[in-house]
Amino acid sequence: MTTLEANADLLKRQRELISRKELKPFTKRKDGPGLIYLSVHLICIGLSGLFIYLSANSNWLWPAMLLHGIFLGHLFAPMHETSHGTAFRTRWINETVLWITGVVIIWPPIYFRYDHAGHHTYAQNKGKDPEFVLPSPRTLLGYIYYVSAVHLWIKNFGWLFRHALGYMRPFNRQFVPDVELPRIYFEARLMLALYLGLLIFSLVAQTWVVAIYWFIPTIIGVPIARMVRVADHTGCVEKTDLVNYARTVKTDPITRFFCWNMPYHCEHHLAASAPFHQLPALHEAVGHKMNPVDKGYVAVQWEVLTQHLSAIIWPKADGQNLEK
Repeated sequence: MTTLEANADLLKRQRELISRKELKPFTKRKDGPGLIYLSVHLICIGLSGLFIYLSANSNWLWPAMLLHGIFLGHLFAPMHETSHGTAFRTRWINETVLWITGVVIIWPPIYFRYDHAGHHTYAQNKGKDPEFVLPSPRTLLGYIYYVSAVHLWIKNFGWLFRHALGYMRPFNRQFVPDVELPRIYFEARLMLALYLGLLIFSLVAQTWVVAIYWFIPTIIGVPIARMVRVADHTGCVEKTDLVNYARTVKTDPITRFFCWNMPYHCEHHLAASAPFHQLPALHEAVGHKMNPVDKGYVAVQWEVLTQHLSAIIWPKADGQNLEK
């Protein structure tokens, strides 16, 4: 679990930018915005699934699966928001969306909640941040490894299999309360049972439905979402600094919608208690004090590739990639 000292330090830094009284209006939770975002997101997944069906036996099949996969991959956004407990005011809606989206994108949701809490407390702190994306020294090979999502599948399936066996690595264990371990271990077993059931169904029924409408699109679509995550922190200062250890990216309304306003990443790290629908207003209030970037996601990727890579293949011997 995160320490009281670390959380107190984070709160102190927050208060230097915005007082408790000023922040309070931005922490009000509602069901409406989340239900609207989720409904539109699910409709787009349904329409892209229909596009796959209509594209069968044509040259449009793979583009259709890529589009479908992009929508599926961006289900990370509602999972992320519900992990904070802020996406919906009604708790059971929040927890249901958290679990279902986690299952769809193969990400253990209850465990992610605690892992992500560690990220917020120790963001950009080498050796402590469990979600440190491409820490220095960065390489082109490391970038490709991360963005391709190979890293993601190794990590997430590693969690699932270890947790299913009742084991958690010490580094990850530090963020999880003892009382939650049985739930996390059960979560992993249940998820693996669901995936095994889908595999057995596909083999017995001799159908490609699961692969074509879920598994393959997810594999090819998630890298787009990974590129978005690179922009959140990579190339920012690597120390506890609420102003500069994340960036708020300038992007179009559609991208902002499917990312559930996470382009406002400085504001999200400033106040994780602020629901996603409050982040634009919070940006208007305090964004000028933080690290806004007058660039879109493509420009940030180019900046990372051209200015923040230390080598093509492997860093110098004195550098270590501490990503967990």
